[in-house]
Amino acid sequence: MSNIHTLQKIFPAGFDNGYGSLKLLVDGFEVVRVPSYITNAEMEDVPGRVVFNGTAYTVGESAYRTGNYFDRNTDNNENKVNNALLTLLGALAHLPHRKAWHLKLVVSLHDVGLAEELQKVLNGEYQPILAGKQSDVKVEVLKVVLEGMGALFGHPLPKKLTILDFGNGTTLYSRYNRGQREVHTAYPIGVEVLIDDISQKMKHLNGGKIGDPSKIRFCLEMGHTRYSRDIDIKDIYSASLKDWYEKYLKKVVNLTLDAKHQGDEIWAIGGGCLLPGFKKLLEKNGFKILDNPVEANVSGLLEMAKTINSKNPTTTSFK
Repeated sequence: MSNIHTLQKIFPAGFDNGYGSLKLLVDGFEVVRVPSYITNAEMEDVPGRVVFNGTAYTVGESAYRTGNYFDRNTDNNENKVNNALLTLLGALAHLPHRKAWHLKLVVSLHDVGLAEELQKVLNGEYQPILAGKQSDVKVEVLKVVLEGMGALFGHPLPKKLTILDFGNGTTLYSRYNRGQREVHTAYPIGVEVLIDDISQKMKHLNGGKIGDPSKIRFCLEMGHTRYSRDIDIKDIYSASLKDWYEKYLKKVVNLTLDAKHQGDEIWAIGGGCLLPGFKKLLEKNGFKILDNPVEANVSGLLEMAKTINSKNPTTTSFK
C-alpha cells in the first residue's frame, strides 16, 4: 500500500454485494470479503461498524458473531439493492481509515433490470463514521454488470463458452459465443438450498432443533464439517450434497454438459465451487475451475473500473 498517497481520494473499486458474502476490492487494498449480515446490536468500534444518518449498525463477521442480525442479503432478493449502501459503507469500515474516499465503482447484480435503482441507492456523497472515525465518502457508479461478468474480464475467452456460477442464492447459467452472451439464466438453487436441507436433517444431532444456517455456512466455508465442538455433520453433508445435486443441480449441469458436447469450454466460478468434495465432482465432469473462484468476479470488476476510469476519468457512464 506504499504507493497510495495520504491525500489520495479517488479510487477505482469493484463491489460484489453477494447473497452470502459481500466483496469489495478497492485499488491498492486487500479485498474485503465478509458475510452479508447487518446488525444493530450495541458494539465497540470494530471493523464493519458504521454510524450513518443517526443510526449505528455493523456489517460482516462481527454482525454474524452477535447472533442478533436484523438483515441478510439472502433473506430477500431486493436486499442486494436496498441494503447496498449500508453494506458498502460497512465494507469500507474494514479498510484502513481515510478522511476521504471517492469510489468509482463497477458493481455486479443478478438482474441488470434493477441497475438504475441500484445506482440511485449508491450514488451520492455521505459523511459516515467508519469504525469510530469520521470520513467523507463519495460514491460514483461507473457501470452495473451481470453477476459473473467480472470473472471473464481480462481472460482470453474461447470461441464458445458456458459458465456456471455457484452462488449462495442462485446458480447462474451463461453461454457465450465469440465473447457475446447468448443466454443468462438465474436458477434459485444456490448453496442456501443445500444449507437449509442440512439444517433440517441434523435435528437428531442438535437436541431436536434445526441447525443454524449461519453456523453451517461458516464451517463449510472454512472447508470442514464441524458444526460445533461436539457436532460433526459430515455424513449429513454428504447426503445433502447428493440430494442437492440430484434434485436441483443435475438439470443445469446436464445443460452445461450438453454445451460441452456442442464444442463449448465449460467453466465454473462462485463460492459453491469450494464446497468440500464438490470441486472434484465438477473437475471430473470436465469443468475448468477459475483461480480463486470466490473473488474472481470482484477482481474483474475492479479491472473494469480501472479501465473505464482511465478512458474517461471525469464522467460517469451508466451504459
